[in-house]
Amino acid sequence: MIIDAGANRGDYTRAVVDSGVKIGKLIMIEPAPSLRGALQELVKGNRKLVLEPTAVGSTESRLPLFFDEAGTGLASLYQRDVSHVGRSMEQSVSVPVTTLDQIAKKHGINRIDYLKLDLEGHELEALKGARRLLSEQRIKALSFEFGGCNIDSRTFVKDFWHLLVRDHRFTFYRLVPGRRLLRLDRYSESLERFNWQNILACAPGITPQWQIVRYRA
Repeated sequence: MIIDAGANRGDYTRAVVDSGVKIGKLIMIEPAPSLRGALQELVKGNRKLVLEPTAVGSTESRLPLFFDEAGTGLASLYQRDVSHVGRSMEQSVSVPVTTLDQIAKKHGINRIDYLKLDLEGHELEALKGARRLLSEQRIKALSFEFGGCNIDSRTFVKDFWHLLVRDHRFTFYRLVPGRRLLRLDRYSESLERFNWQNILACAPGITPQWQIVRYRA
């Protein structure tokens, strides 16, 4: 069971399907109305794929989704200041927001093997909406991007560390070149890298298959 939260055009989901890996179900979560048609085409004819056309957060609500152009990978629930790269997030559309707990309840999900989070700064809020899933250890592994978006959402690696490592005993790894994982055994301010990093978090008892190296803070 995989959840692709922040599916955008469905590239990750398509890669999973094309890889031939066996999956029971894969749920794509994507709120952008301009991408709905393409994702519905991807789902068509594949009973293992499900589309949830919504955003995910800590509570159910409606929020503006800001974007620079239709279909952009930069669309965010935060009006990001990206003027330094010559872009402007002035356009917006109102989108529904639900929680990961509610999506799991709706689909009768008892175990999530992998949760991919690419929510342009809203990853921490999405995890806050997975209180039951986390407390009952239903999520076995997850990944999230961390970078410039987190400047705009004012979230830090320390926040994820407290929620996942301290409160739910996950282990953190950073993806590094050479298909290796850098195990992060303790928090330090040097982990706050806003130029971009991808973090893998594994629940107790779950060990990734890639080569693991140790981080020296």
